[in-house]
Amino acid sequence: MHMAFDCLARCRPKAGPWPRKSVWLVLIVALVSLVSSSALPAPDGAGLLSFSPLLAKPTASSIVVNIVAADAAIVCSVRYRPDTAGSKDSWKETAPTVVNPFSAASVRIDALHPDTGYEYQVLARPMGQGMGRDQMGKQTEGRFRTQKTGNGAFSFALFSDMHITPFDLDRQNVLRRTSASVERRKPDFTLMLGDNIQTYVSHGGPLGDPSQGPQLYMHLRRALGSLPSQVPLFSAIGNWEGENGWHGARQREWARDARTAFLPNPDSTTFPEGGSPYQDYYGFTWGDALFVVLNPLSYTTTDHTHQKGPGRADEWTLGEAQKKWVYELLSKSKARWKLLFMHHPVGGNAGNELNSRYGRGGGRAARIGEQALLHSWMKQFGVQALFYGHDHVFTDMAVDGIHYVCVGSAGAPWKFETAETGYEKYWAPSGYTLVDVTTRELKVSFISPDEKTSQDVLLHSFVIPANR
Repeated sequence: MHMAFDCLARCRPKAGPWPRKSVWLVLIVALVSLVSSSALPAPDGAGLLSFSPLLAKPTASSIVVNIVAADAAIVCSVRYRPDTAGSKDSWKETAPTVVNPFSAASVRIDALHPDTGYEYQVLARPMGQGMGRDQMGKQTEGRFRTQKTGNGAFSFALFSDMHITPFDLDRQNVLRRTSASVERRKPDFTLMLGDNIQTYVSHGGPLGDPSQGPQLYMHLRRALGSLPSQVPLFSAIGNWEGENGWHGARQREWARDARTAFLPNPDSTTFPEGGSPYQDYYGFTWGDALFVVLNPLSYTTTDHTHQKGPGRADEWTLGEAQKKWVYELLSKSKARWKLLFMHHPVGGNAGNELNSRYGRGGGRAARIGEQALLHSWMKQFGVQALFYGHDHVFTDMAVDGIHYVCVGSAGAPWKFETAETGYEKYWAPSGYTLVDVTTRELKVSFISPDEKTSQDVLLHSFVIPANR
């Protein structure tokens, strides 16, 4: 099975849009029926975990540690203490949690202090071996920082469009290099902007059965390396996650269950800013910045599948509940910085009609369909920037002083050009966007990890001044 995947990884097209009919797609269709538990990534090393844990939902008083077991059931706990020089605080430990083979469990740590660093260790033992906590062995360790509440400087990282699949090992390697580079810079958190995985059907089709979602998210988690165990991770929904509004309800539920299990996000109760109970749109404040993560994919019911969907460029929508929520959130916020994040704008205006219908074009679509309404709110309530993915390049376009920033691609081999996107100036190498926040400005940098060394290449940077 692994030989077949390796063959596909070496035979897949290196660049350009996917052809409608190709040997690549024929091979995928033939092999999808073989994708089962044998397609799960092998555990890293001989430990009890499949790969590094993932830090999620960091609030001022809590954080979630998401743990995935290897090929046997385990009992685990997390112990933690403040990460301060000379600290004599004794370890505290969570209650034991059972994790089934190749499954995920979220362990929540409560009663933490805001804007405080902590060190933690994941302890585990095989299910049925021993009875007490003294039988558990340390599996991994890391550090995290709780939600920032003051006005001091901080940074966050953004990457998008990894399109992780077991059929393409090159994408996983690009993501590993990107994740390692982000981890070296130690931002407060990372936000992935969609198309994080790729379903087994061309152009973002639905999942074929309930097992495919966990398989894909496990490959994603492994390719992220140790980054999510040291830097909390947030994510947005893309059009390849299998949660598009024109997919069947059962298929969307399979995809959502896998995502929330292996890549947990804030829900409607995590932060005061609220959001969706399905963890697909949400808001939070970090320092003096409001972060609003939106989802136009799950609420657009007209089929926008590339090349064949009848959906128009002006038919994308956030849905009524999400629109009401974001309006109230933006109108009430007193944050110095107001920033929006989504896979692509709620409209399209690209290099041609086909790609416009597909949601490409970034700031070119600021006055198209529902994006025009959102843009008017952004202008009215002082939003400085909208960050997005989907177009697989880095570019920046200011519309009415609001920056539309496409954050680049961190895995997908296709780099779309002016004919597809309409962009006249852009950067195509794989990479990520780093944002340094101060009270006076946002410094936005596009960085590409070097393929042969641990050095990074700064491809472009610019500054967004504060509104006040």
